[in-house]
Amino acid sequence: MIESQKLPGKPVGKVLSSHAAFICIAAIFMLPLFHVAFLTSWDGSFSDWQSTARLFFLPALYVEIAICVVAVVRGLSFTKFIGNLPLSAQISLSSWLLLLCISTFFADANPGVAILGAGIWFVHLLFAIAILYLVRDTGLEALLLEKLTIILSTAAAVAGLVVYVFANAKGLDGDIEWVSYLPGFANIRHTGYIFAPAIAISLASIAAKPSEFVKTHMLLIIVNSALLLWLGSRGAVFGILVAFVVCLVCFSEMRSIRFLSRAAFAAISGAILSILAPLPQHGAFGALQRFWNTSPGTAEFSSGRLSFWVEAWELIVQRPLVGYGPFQFQFVSRNAAGVFKHPHNSILQFLFDWGMIGGLSFLVLIGLAVYAAFFTARSPSYVKLLSVMGFTTMFAYSLLDGLFFYAYPIALSIVFLAIPIATGFPWKDKFG
Repeated sequence: MIESQKLPGKPVGKVLSSHAAFICIAAIFMLPLFHVAFLTSWDGSFSDWQSTARLFFLPALYVEIAICVVAVVRGLSFTKFIGNLPLSAQISLSSWLLLLCISTFFADANPGVAILGAGIWFVHLLFAIAILYLVRDTGLEALLLEKLTIILSTAAAVAGLVVYVFANAKGLDGDIEWVSYLPGFANIRHTGYIFAPAIAISLASIAAKPSEFVKTHMLLIIVNSALLLWLGSRGAVFGILVAFVVCLVCFSEMRSIRFLSRAAFAAISGAILSILAPLPQHGAFGALQRFWNTSPGTAEFSSGRLSFWVEAWELIVQRPLVGYGPFQFQFVSRNAAGVFKHPHNSILQFLFDWGMIGGLSFLVLIGLAVYAAFFTARSPSYVKLLSVMGFTTMFAYSLLDGLFFYAYPIALSIVFLAIPIATGFPWKDKFG
């Protein structure tokens, strides 16, 4: 009898271990599905947990904590990692952490919320280190980046279709309070946080890998663009356009006639679908219609953001050294009226929260990460294109909507920065 020459399969634990980064990032990318599955109410009655989770994207924070645990189990030492960072990064990080603590201590508007905010930012820091470690430990090949892009864009599309079907099932012209009642989202503008990176990554994938999953990504661009525009998010459009122009200048793949024609076809098709789909009478819907119907007045065109920006800067000047503390804007700002939680501009948010020193230290830290990821890392071109397109979209978008207040877009942006850094440097030289 001839013995079988089939090699034994890998144990499940070993397979999971070898794809740890893929599994962890996939969990982040699939969070929109979790939101619509568990944070939806047909009758408008939400539990306290649901309301809070919808408002702050807390499921993303829970996943960040879980990923930190996975990294520690895999052998990560946070202190050793920080000790092996470049001196410039250590100084910026130390300055930011010091001002984070000081601003929290002096937060007199709502100290309890400030402590909570400081804890959340500390989790984001640990998550960034964990993702860097896991991606480098797993390796680029096992990361399966092409499949991750499909997961991100598909999750956004499915979540958006659920919102669309829900809106039509409830009645487009009913008395529903759409601004705060959409499945999985406490505010209609939060939907842009899932569509913007999904569209950006699909566009980058078509440019970087013109022979892989092209039809799939084009379909996803059409669906996600239609949903994005139907739900009325103009800030997301701004973020995608800024990233598109940046990548057009920096990457020859984006200047290909084949790519440009594909991108134009998909974007125009999505825009047409968004116009043809019936819209609720509520003025928050329909980004294209909102562009057309907006008056030339700056207040209306900016949807009230200009008054937030002016007031935020005035408050920063009044308390420039230590700031007001994390998550304090809604309690200090007159325009916020206890409802709006940030000044709708992430740079102003950082300066307001941590003062000039802490805010600038954090911006320097981001700048160092951007420089490492996109200028000095020796990762493949397609990795950089995906990362630049994704991160630039989120950063530009944050200048209009302040999305770096929420866990999900922060986690996505960290992933976009981490992948080229973790795969483009020798591990021992840079991370210990």
